[in-house]
Amino acid sequence: MVETLLGIQILAGLFACFMLYVAFVHFKQRNIDRFEMLFWAGVWGAFLYFALFPRVLDPLLARLFVARSMDLLFIIAFMILAYLGFQNHVGIKWVQRQIETMVRSKTLKNAHQK
Repeated sequence: MVETLLGIQILAGLFACFMLYVAFVHFKQRNIDRFEMLFWAGVWGAFLYFALFPRVLDPLLARLFVARSMDLLFIIAFMILAYLGFQNHVGIKWVQRQIETMVRSKTLKNAHQK
């Protein structure tokens, strides 16, 4: 059975390909390691697959009592964004403490030298 692609599916496919390219560029620039590259390639590959073939998710949707695949993707995306926001907050707090400790020790060191 051949299904016609909707405009949003084409847009999602182009976005997934773009993000795969961005991940590859960061891998080549050594901003991410091989494991991270494989992880992001898997994430964007799965995104591309589910964007082009959304009917694959129908058995899961029925089991989770979710009406549409887009609803499920929004729920998952929101959960991921909430997690990443929390991780970002924790990371920033850690960096702030490190900078504060560094500045305090450097200030005390300079004060003792004078």
